[in-house]
Formats: sequence, C-alpha cells, structure tokens
Amino acid sequence: MPATPHRPTPAPTRRPARAVPIARPRTYEQPALTDLPLNPRRGTYVLNLILQQHNWRHSSKHKGVSHKTIAERARFCHWLFTFLRQHSKRFKLDPRSFSGRHVEAVTAHWQAEAHAGRMSPATIQTYFSFMRTFAGWIGKPRLLKPIASYLDDPALHRRSLAATVDKTWRAQGVDADAVIREVEAHDRHAAVSLRLMQAFGLRFKESLMLRPHRDVLTAQQAGRPADGPARYLDTHRGTKGGRDRLLPIDTPQREAAVAQACRLAIGPDDSVSDPRRTLAQAERRLRYVMERHGITRAGLKVVPHGLRHQDAADAYCAMTGQPPPVAGGGAVDAALDAHARQAIAEHLGHGRPAIVNAYLGRHHPGAPASSPAAHPNPDTRNPEPQGDE
Repeated sequence: MPATPHRPTPAPTRRPARAVPIARPRTYEQPALTDLPLNPRRGTYVLNLILQQHNWRHSSKHKGVSHKTIAERARFCHWLFTFLRQHSKRFKLDPRSFSGRHVEAVTAHWQAEAHAGRMSPATIQTYFSFMRTFAGWIGKPRLLKPIASYLDDPALHRRSLAATVDKTWRAQGVDADAVIREVEAHDRHAAVSLRLMQAFGLRFKESLMLRPHRDVLTAQQAGRPADGPARYLDTHRGTKGGRDRLLPIDTPQREAAVAQACRLAIGPDDSVSDPRRTLAQAERRLRYVMERHGITRAGLKVVPHGLRHQDAADAYCAMTGQPPPVAGGGAVDAALDAHARQAIAEHLGHGRPAIVNAYLGRHHPGAPASSPAAHPNPDTRNPEPQGDE
C-alpha cells in the first residue's frame, strides 16, 4: 500500500484579540448627581450617591472621618428620609430638595421625644449636627437656623461635657492590677492592652494597634532633648482624627507595660493584638474578655475607658497637688489648672483643653492651692508592679 503523503498540520488560526472595555471606577469628583433630574421615586438611590460622594470627609476640615462617624451619619440620613416619608404630611422628596419645612418637622418630633424623656440633649445635638452636615452636602450650608430656634426649652439641647461622676476604677473600689492579672490568666493580649491603657491613657483601639518594637523611639529619634526621658511611645495607629502624639516612657509603670508588650509581640511588625485575628476580630475579642471578667457597667461598674480617666486624674494630681474636681479636689490656682489641663489634653490626644472637663470636671475657682511638692505623686505613692504579674 502506497504511503500516505505527509501533510503539514496547518497552524491554528488566531482570532484577533477583542478589545476589553476598561471599567473606570467612579471617583468622588465625578458629577454623577448633576446628571440626575430631581425625582422623589429614586430618593434612596440619590441618597446613597450623596453619601458615597461626601460621607467620608469632615464637615468643616480638609480631612477624613472615622469609620464610626461614617456609619452613624449614614444611619441617620436613611432614618431622616424614612421618617419624612412616613410623616403625617407624607413628604415625598428627592434628598436634594431637603428644605426648611422638613427641618421643622424633624425637630418638632425630637422636641416631643425629649419632653417624653426619650431623647437626651446629647443625642439631639449630635443629630442636629448630622443634619447640618447633610445640608452642606446638598449645597445648602445656611439652611439650618441655630438649634435654639427649633426647640421651646433650652434644656432640651444644652449638654454639659463636664464630668460629674468620677469614672476611674479607683473611685469604684476596683483594684486595676488585680483585675488585669485575672485577665492575663485568660488572655495575654487583652491583659497587655489593659496595661497600656492604664499606663499611658491610651484608647481602646490605640492599645490594640500598638506595635511596641516599631513604636518605641529613643529621645533622639523622637526629636526630644537628651536631658528628658530616654524613650517615647509613638502613638499614631488607631488615634482619633489621625492625631499622633509622643508619650514619654518615664515611670516604672510605663516601662513595665512596654516591656510586657515587647515580650508579647514577637515580630518587629507585630501589634499587641493576636496576629491570627483581624483588627475587627481583635476588638470583638477584647470586648468579650471584658464582659467575661465583669469589666462592664453592669458588672464591676467600670469599663476600659475608665483607665484613661484614671491616667488623666493621676496626671492632674501630679501637676497641681490636688485630685481633680470630679474627685473632690480642693482649690487650684486658675493658671496652674489651665496649664495642667492643656498638658493632659495633649497627652490624651485631644485638640481642645475643654474636652478634659469630661475627665476631670470643671475647675472650681478659689484660693491658690498649696504647692504641688507638698502632695505625693500618685505614681510614687502607689508604685505599680513590674513585669508579668
């Protein structure tokens, strides 16, 4: 049989590559809203576009806001237009048509709720601020009048940030060191977080996100004078408003807290929280541990933030020689009191000294207090245990 002649296999034909359209993500600067005419029937869609474009930014400053603020403002805006749709007047509006009569309907509802004892002045102030911010987003920054114009009683919206109750663990008769030792037997990460809150007055998230090997600086690295503390804690992760600060490591209690954190975080980039968990999981875990050990208002009647109050109170006592007013302290010279409050505000990461009233109470004017040297420093009066106790 004659051999079949060899025929070369034809090369496969290639289809020309089809151009794939590139999906361009929408940016905050794209004027999507200006392309949409007013239409009450797609109010929720428009509201979400407004939130997408504006909700990430601060109402008056050129910076972003926290995830907590973003979530709270979004919930309020959705409640606002749901309330207006369900109002007895059945308002049907595109969110961009929000006007003065809608403001009056909402604030009248708040006034009735406040008179019935179901809304506090703090809540009304917060919601009113959110509503003013929203008005600015839709190009109506002067829409809202002063809050007093809408409510018949100033007491309904006036709130005092000054503390009237001592929220420190000490005031509730809770031995912080003993409780933290109990927590340590159950969860070392939670215990170290509490130690850092106790020693430096850190916030909940600041303590969890601290990377002790990276965030401990020498005085030279921190740009501080050599005749001061040798080391500083560079607190910039998890801070409120992104405001970073350098905290001196200048007491045995602070040295012990940093040493314990360094032993817990093995890697140079490890934080104090469990490396197997995300930040959200670590926060939930810490709250669970607090509940398990009774560190709640319903349990021991204290919360982790009370350690921050205690740090502020100890600092005030060290600088003025008197406990803070909320703890029954005596008269302090006004200039010395103002200096102490300014220093404590900077230490806690607050921009305004007036915020310190929420920790210390209001200053009571009176005769100058005795010299601070006549009163023991709380750090030396009650020395803290060192090491992993």
